[in-house]
Amino acid sequence: MKRDIKLKWFYPYPPEMIWECLTNPEILTKWSPMKDFKPEIGFECQTQQKPRPAQNWDGIMYHKILEIEPLKRLSYSFKGGPKPGVTTLDTVVTWILEPKDGGTELRLEHTGFTGPKNMLTSFIMEMGWKKIVNKSLKKAFEAHFL
Repeated sequence: MKRDIKLKWFYPYPPEMIWECLTNPEILTKWSPMKDFKPEIGFECQTQQKPRPAQNWDGIMYHKILEIEPLKRLSYSFKGGPKPGVTTLDTVVTWILEPKDGGTELRLEHTGFTGPKNMLTSFIMEMGWKKIVNKSLKKAFEAHFL
């Protein structure tokens, strides 16, 4: 059993502006739980959110930058579990930017959800990504650029 999240949005702005929202720590902290972020391959950080014991998650996510292609692609690991050192969710988040129709198509691929328990997690995270990008990212973008 396997499932991936694939979402896309269109922004009437150039890729440089969208890339800034994904990689500039000052903007990133306004829409994402990532506080200490560096857009460098191999950089590792953690994010803390509300624990969800019913989903066997302690609220800590572990991230490592896997790939960076400036203005085009950013990929990082997205791992978590019930306690430090125990990983039950081992996924990858990839942001893809493509110039299109005078603006930018932003795609999110969150891949690697396997097993019955992570199917539910994938649906919860899909709703979360939609909310974060539609509201928080948009608000942070507008506050910084407009």
